[in-house]
Amino acid sequence: MKDANNVEFVTTKVPPDGGYGWVVASAMALNSFIYIPLSSCFGLIFKDTFAELGLSAAEVSLIVNLHTAFGMLTGLLNGLLLKLFGYRKTAMLAAVLYFGGITSTSFARSFPFFIVAYGLVASLGLGMCKSSFSLALNTYFKKRRSKAIGFTVTVTGFGPIVLPQLITFLMKFYDPQGVMLIFGGLCAHFFVTALLLQPVKWHMKDENEQLTLEQKKSSQPDSVQDSCDACTDNASQESKGLLAKITNFFDLDLLQDGIFLNILLGLSLSLFVDMNFTLLTPFILNDLGLTTYQIATFISTLGAADIVFRFLAPYIGDYLKSTPRQIYVFTIIFTAVMRFGLLFSTDFKVLLIPAIGLGIAKGVRRVYMKLIVPNHVSLEKLPSASGMELMINGLCILVGGSILGIVRDITGSYFHCIIIMNFVSFITVCTWTLEGVMVKYMKKKTAKTSSIKESFVLNKI
Repeated sequence: MKDANNVEFVTTKVPPDGGYGWVVASAMALNSFIYIPLSSCFGLIFKDTFAELGLSAAEVSLIVNLHTAFGMLTGLLNGLLLKLFGYRKTAMLAAVLYFGGITSTSFARSFPFFIVAYGLVASLGLGMCKSSFSLALNTYFKKRRSKAIGFTVTVTGFGPIVLPQLITFLMKFYDPQGVMLIFGGLCAHFFVTALLLQPVKWHMKDENEQLTLEQKKSSQPDSVQDSCDACTDNASQESKGLLAKITNFFDLDLLQDGIFLNILLGLSLSLFVDMNFTLLTPFILNDLGLTTYQIATFISTLGAADIVFRFLAPYIGDYLKSTPRQIYVFTIIFTAVMRFGLLFSTDFKVLLIPAIGLGIAKGVRRVYMKLIVPNHVSLEKLPSASGMELMINGLCILVGGSILGIVRDITGSYFHCIIIMNFVSFITVCTWTLEGVMVKYMKKKTAKTSSIKESFVLNKI
């Protein structure tokens, strides 16, 4: 169809950017509502069991960090499954593994059993679950992606408020194994949420785009040239070796992007610190002499601040006009300051101040950390990019977490562990800041060079 201005309207299919996408976002939120607080409260549930079994801090650290890391280390496998089978089937497999792993953990009475059930099986399912739902959400949303992620992490934030209190209540009537079995039942909801991940093509909507005839003509090569290009492409495809095919399939060309690699390094180091601090929080507070009720209250207070600022985070970003990475760096610095606050007081009421501060930073960080990689790579490369991110995250968490457990055993306290975690956090701040300075310098240099060339051409004319 054409109008008087020689403009042609072209109808294309685009993701809904809403609609059924909000069902997908709700499914993702329900999953996160269950598994995130369960991971952070694992130590609260089994701390007495670990003491009865005589497990060292290094062994406990290995269990909780392996659970976090193993599913991430298989990130490339997750990317492969997503490309071959899509996010819905992969999410169903994830539900089977996670439900089976959590339920089996309730029967664990030895270190090897905990390693296999919780550290390996449940972790593998959790990694697949995160990858599947992340891809589904990013597929359904584009322009409103930050709002969708803000919604999911806000709903998720209720988990750390509600579930620690639920655990404390259940532990009055059940032993740790019984509490974990109840959570295994809650994890059966993962089968339902997996079925809700309908293919996006079922919900695509029509969108009219305006193209001038000149633009349309320039975008269409003539048939002779197109035929030659096709022949050239076919010859090129036939000449590709196995290594080239693997590179294309897994999008390994992303590893040639220096900024992408710096993003991965910074996110992985920061996530290692964040995850380990979250997992070790019950043990740190236990060392400070807090009771089980006080520990649960601390975690719930942190969670309350977290949920409020998850909701506010997208609007804070819009107001500040800052990029996701800039906001993320600020939260890293603020979080490090709050962690230091835990080192200088054993009074429970005073400790609630850093709990609120940690929750504020965590809420904002949770929203923007999910936007950094999708904003840098194309949607087609996102499964592979997410897989690479998970692999590096898993490696950092597993190696670093084990080191923290050893430090705790040697020193007898978590004081030095917090120092180490804050030092690692500032590595991200330094590398990202250095990159920003270098990129800004290169842009100025390029602009200056272009200006000189233009002046030279004008003078010549």
